[in-house]
Amino acid sequence: MRQLFDLQAVVIYGWGALAAQSSSANHTELETCLSSLSFPVVLPTSPDYALASRAYNRRLSYHPSAIVYPSTPAQVSQSILCASRSRTPVVARSGGHSAAAFSLGGKDGSLVVDLAGLYGVVWEDEEGLRVRVGTGLRLKGLGKALRKKGRALPHGTCPSVGVGGHAAFGGFGFTSREWGLLLDRIVEAEVVLADERLVNASLEENEDLFWAVRGSAPSFGIVTSYTFSTLPVLYTTIKPPVTTAYSYVFAGNASSAAQCFLAFQDFASNHAPPPLGMQFSLIPDQTYELFGSYTGPLSSFEDIFLPLVRECESTSDQDSGTHAWAQELGWEAHLVSQAGTPPRVADCFYAKSLMTSDRTLLSSETVERFMHHLWDETPKVRLAWFVEVDVYGGKGSAINGLPAGGRAFRYRDRLLGFHVKASSRDLRPPYPAEEIPFVEGLARALSEGEEGASFKAYGSYVDPRLEEWEEMYYGEEIYGRLRVLKELWDPTGLFGFPQAIAGDGKVGRTRDEL
Repeated sequence: MRQLFDLQAVVIYGWGALAAQSSSANHTELETCLSSLSFPVVLPTSPDYALASRAYNRRLSYHPSAIVYPSTPAQVSQSILCASRSRTPVVARSGGHSAAAFSLGGKDGSLVVDLAGLYGVVWEDEEGLRVRVGTGLRLKGLGKALRKKGRALPHGTCPSVGVGGHAAFGGFGFTSREWGLLLDRIVEAEVVLADERLVNASLEENEDLFWAVRGSAPSFGIVTSYTFSTLPVLYTTIKPPVTTAYSYVFAGNASSAAQCFLAFQDFASNHAPPPLGMQFSLIPDQTYELFGSYTGPLSSFEDIFLPLVRECESTSDQDSGTHAWAQELGWEAHLVSQAGTPPRVADCFYAKSLMTSDRTLLSSETVERFMHHLWDETPKVRLAWFVEVDVYGGKGSAINGLPAGGRAFRYRDRLLGFHVKASSRDLRPPYPAEEIPFVEGLARALSEGEEGASFKAYGSYVDPRLEEWEEMYYGEEIYGRLRVLKELWDPTGLFGFPQAIAGDGKVGRTRDEL
């Protein structure tokens, strides 16, 4: 028996040694190939490697095999060739804000293609109806380019987020109930594939790839640019156009917060017009806020929204000094007001998302349980946390107005999106041990009710600990189709990270057989 164990040990050691040798050989082959490139390459031996490979979310740390900085699609293609020859997994990094650090690979040993050098903005017509945008452009740059042309797109409010990742998985903002998601405005994508080819994907060309990249782009290639169909700055007859930004902050106890939230949920489901962007948020001092923007003048906004404010005031502690602010702003000033303080250059956090169904509202029992859990647990943790609840659906929502299945983005039937995030107090490691249980406890407090069976998750708020992420992000039908297309467009799985689409293993099919 001892001889058998010794033999097994030799076999195991032998396979481990072979794997290590193979990995070393692959890494050497990658470095040799990259050394011939004419654009910046950062290797583990480079003096700036530590900075270049640092995750935005400092809770996580990964060690890429290399980081490249192309400035043209052709250079992206050269990078992919090196990765393919050395069998090195590839990931794209645009803004680098992935909560799971998937833009560093989500594991050691990836080739990171940093797209910061692909930031161009090209208008395809004089009127500005279509614009081609490099995926390394940040939202701040996109906003400035649109303002100069008098055009607009729906997008989020963090100015340092990259267009590539933001558009790939949704691209939600306060105007999305009126204008849809940034993903919905994509009319063409320029993609570098695993075989190094640069192709266009649209409704007229490579339609199946176009379907896939609108919801799961990083699993299929490196998108170097998106072409968007733009909108007028504001749908309004007011000249000049205005947006009303607002914030109403209340104080009270768990029950008063629950009553305000239930009023907010009812208003979102039954009364909020599409031009009204809404968020309910909570922070550690246990105040709660109604926050967002309205496409239109202050007078119209107050007619629509103040009944909800009065309802929340009726149960809150008015002696605490409730904050109320609503102001007409131009489009750019509105974006600045929504972004708030200057963006963080780093964070150290864990976050989860849950999305409720348009057809299944949260019960008073579920909301009370969630609020009391939050009020009870907050004094026990040393964290900088927040809970944000965005309105996606409701009557007339442009997000839900599109048919399900037209893109690899599932959610055309959601009402609310919960985003629960907790950071270390100084935004640096080490990460407090109680942080993950705190966040997951809040998610459980929501999910324990009967409504929990209808919950899904938002892929832009990626959660590396999420079980059954395929179902929560995509659902069986969409994920099944994505697996088929993965086998067709990336059969070797070159574009890979922990929650990348996996091929279905059925090789050799043609498009006619799909």
